[in-house]
Amino acid sequence: MPFKKLFFKSQPLIIDIGGYLAILLILTLPFSTALTVVLSIALAFLWVSSAQFMTLPMFIKQNPVILFAVLLFLYLALGVIYSTAAPVNAFSTLSKYRELLLLAILPPFFQSEFIRHWAWNAFIIASIVTLLGSYAIHFGMIDYMQPEDPSIKNRITHSLLIAFFAFFCMHKSLQEGKYGKLYIALLVLCIHNLFFLVSGRTGQLIFLLLMLLFYIQRFSAKKAVLLITATFALLFLFITCSDRANRINEGFSQTQNYLHSETGETNTSMGQRLTFWKHSLALIAEKPWLGHGTGSYPVEYSRVAAKADIASNNPHNEYLMITVQIGILGLLLFLAFLFSQYQCSLKLLNEYQWFAQGVLVALAINSLFNSTILDFTEGHWFSAIIALCFSTLPFKTKPCSA
Repeated sequence: MPFKKLFFKSQPLIIDIGGYLAILLILTLPFSTALTVVLSIALAFLWVSSAQFMTLPMFIKQNPVILFAVLLFLYLALGVIYSTAAPVNAFSTLSKYRELLLLAILPPFFQSEFIRHWAWNAFIIASIVTLLGSYAIHFGMIDYMQPEDPSIKNRITHSLLIAFFAFFCMHKSLQEGKYGKLYIALLVLCIHNLFFLVSGRTGQLIFLLLMLLFYIQRFSAKKAVLLITATFALLFLFITCSDRANRINEGFSQTQNYLHSETGETNTSMGQRLTFWKHSLALIAEKPWLGHGTGSYPVEYSRVAAKADIASNNPHNEYLMITVQIGILGLLLFLAFLFSQYQCSLKLLNEYQWFAQGVLVALAINSLFNSTILDFTEGHWFSAIIALCFSTLPFKTKPCSA
């Protein structure tokens, strides 16, 4: 058989294999860095070997989210050329943004309804294991180095994943059938885990905003207002009456102390973060449009930071991290990437639209307090779930516009 015929005949098989690998990627993402790397490389190889890169223009036309993700990565690659960092450090930082390319690689493998169904099942399984694993650590069923902060990953990553899973369970709890009650039970566990077990403040904030989004998505304006009011009343009681709200109150107190101190209180969690932001803004002011180059943050930060300030490899804010490196033009690309997700979500059917908008809120808020795309697990997780949410767009007869 001629090679050309053999190649095109093998494409469906490669796509099927890629779909199963994508399912496995979502299943293992919260637990294994090594498997995430191996599966990502394997998917990239299948994408190239099956010539799926030839379909990229079609997917970009239907989904501008892919376009802005690729453009952002390419601009970061351009930033390596003029970076003030050593070339090895610049390329190392660029490699940490490679998950942006997953948004171009994954869509061809998510075109089967069967694959999408099992990809969401993989997300559910991974989320439940993450949730129950936290309780297993808490009750001493799993030996763990930090039982006071029971999470398989760190508390920031854990709280983000559980916050979105809680949002997912809210929507699923309204569905008919026997699984509705199961999702209600999982939702209760998620809320308890977020507020009474693992004290990740960013995850708590994301959950509250996703809850408000859920009310707006699924209820009339009158009911949504009542539910929002009740939620804020419960939150007020939690903050004022529960000793589990200590970290929230500490955050407010540390921020006030930093703002009212002449030198800035840098020996606290919020004090350090606010110091990172202050020096990042100073760096942006030096080179606002093009930035200091990809990977330049650590060397430039050490230059402008006071000797007494703690060293930093990133400002724990993706908006600032991108702007310091590739300037306002890079920030505009990142904002376009976020905005395109909202615009394209309006073209999706209900369930996919709700989840896509939830992912967008989680990404936008998490990026205020963490370098989300730069961070390994969060960056890969968001890329995979965004690709899954928008995977039905090519079936639309009319492409969305950015």
